[in-house]
Amino acid sequence: MASSDPLHVVAFPWLAFGHILPFLELSKSLARRGHRVSFISTPRNIRRLPQIPPDLSPRIDFIPFPLPHVDGLPANAESTNDVPPDKVPNLKKALDGLKPRFADFVKEKNPNWILVDFAQYWVPSVAAEVGVPCAFFSIYMASSLAFAGPPSDLLDGSSWRTVEQLTKPPHWIITPPPPPPLSSSSSFPFLDR
Repeated sequence: MASSDPLHVVAFPWLAFGHILPFLELSKSLARRGHRVSFISTPRNIRRLPQIPPDLSPRIDFIPFPLPHVDGLPANAESTNDVPPDKVPNLKKALDGLKPRFADFVKEKNPNWILVDFAQYWVPSVAAEVGVPCAFFSIYMASSLAFAGPPSDLLDGSSWRTVEQLTKPPHWIITPPPPPPLSSSSSFPFLDR
């Protein structure tokens, strides 16, 4: 696409700064190339972000989506920094409550692309309804994703494993056989003289 045709990209990260900040860096890279980005997060998370360079700020719009109330989610909790680990499922439930607002936003703005994180499983169906391409932006290394399992298994829950099972490669990762044991004579033949 020619540089005279800038894209409008929606970036929607999971509510953890280890995800929000890489999405922000990607958004800045897109803005540097002349594209417009709508960066969606919660009001408090947006306030906690670092300043955008002045030359990029006209092309990055921060779109605050307040989380709906969810029983068990502490007041003002808008990221994983704000909750203990046992409350993260409540944060995820609150994020899921943003689906209707997100759908309305996408229908109104009609972006060229949506970049989504792992937690918003419902975004691809919203994007498909309005004919907007959607891409998964992973902050994880490919090897970590491979270890987690095929998406089809993750969706149906068949690849969830116990802690003990996580200590060895899963069956879908083919590993070479271990090398034969070393001995001093095979490793250092000059020592056998």
